[in-house]
Amino acid sequence: MIQKTSTTYAPWYILESVDKKYARIKALQIVVNALEKSLK
Repeated sequence: MIQKTSTTYAPWYILESVDKKYARIKALQIVVNALEKSLK
């Protein structure tokens, strides 16, 4: 499913985590990186 729905415009990311706090921080890092990339 991920291979068929992940695109360059809207990619999927798999967050490996058992800890909620770690998963949220990781998700925020992905968002921040994407925003920085689009602003450059």
